[in-house]
Amino acid sequence: MKQIMKYNRDGSPDRQKSRFNNLNRCIKQLHNRGYGKRWDIHRLGKKEVNRLVDDWRVENLSHRTIANRMADIRWLADKVGKLNEIPSNKDIGCGLRKNNPNYGTSKAKPINYKHINQLPQREKLVTLLRSEFGLRTEEACKFSYAYATRMEDDYIALKGSWCKGGRPRKIAIVTEKQKTLLQMVSTFQRQNNEKSMIPKGKTFKSYYRHYNLIRFDHNIAGHGLRHTWAQNRFQLLSGGIKAPHAGGPDFCDLSVKEQRIWNRAASIVNQELGHGKNRLDITSTYIGAK
Repeated sequence: MKQIMKYNRDGSPDRQKSRFNNLNRCIKQLHNRGYGKRWDIHRLGKKEVNRLVDDWRVENLSHRTIANRMADIRWLADKVGKLNEIPSNKDIGCGLRKNNPNYGTSKAKPINYKHINQLPQREKLVTLLRSEFGLRTEEACKFSYAYATRMEDDYIALKGSWCKGGRPRKIAIVTEKQKTLLQMVSTFQRQNNEKSMIPKGKTFKSYYRHYNLIRFDHNIAGHGLRHTWAQNRFQLLSGGIKAPHAGGPDFCDLSVKEQRIWNRAASIVNQELGHGKNRLDITSTYIGAK
């Protein structure tokens, strides 16, 4: 497994580490079930998966945790040519995302600029990057103005190492607030001679903890800001059609033309959120399902 991961560095360093830990945990579970240390990984198949799932059920793991572990198992199975032998989440009884509790409930949180303006300047800019561009906290902390704006005037470019899954992406610059914010970030990083929002002498992990402590103290929303951004972005792209989670109409009540517009807007939001291709099931948790 270590050899396979050495020559297949898919995703960001954090993603690779998480994948290694998950797969290593699975191998230890198989050892505990009597598998020898010389067992060939190329024999990975349905029998092994079912045994792992049985153990996870005993541990009372959530469906989402099981689904995440299955994603890493499929990654490994693909590398050894055994992907077709791995059962689907449905086959192992892992619930679909749409059947999870609160799936159809909006998680958007209003942007409280009064609270944001009370933050120290660095944390204020990190929070505004999250609220104005829909960035994850890690992406906002690692944001480099020089890199993000080096190619185009109408987009910011996010480096793969900043992003979940190591997927680089672009996000359109469409409002004056976004342009003003980028100038503020540029000035701040130039004055402090820094290449990101992480202070000199701190690692991402240490600053991430520090940022969240300050955020909690000032009652600043977490991932809900990203949900709010997605719903606002969808409405702008659709020409005024509100997302279902923002009180908009159901997809089935739209005209054929409006449904095409809905699909296009949802696809762009999916890309700008940084979700994988054809993963509108994830995006629907932000804007609402069809």
